[in-house]
Amino acid sequence: MEVIPYVIIGLEGVLFIAALILLIYLVFRRIKLKRLESFEKRDN
Repeated sequence: MEVIPYVIIGLEGVLFIAALILLIYLVFRRIKLKRLESFEKRDN
């Protein structure tokens, strides 16, 4: 019965690290897209 808390804490740790990596990836992706944005190419 002592293994279950370690499994739960391990899963939470993995999910937290995955969310952090995803957040960092999305921030860098947004910066890259913002840099490549051209206002002359917009179709309104």
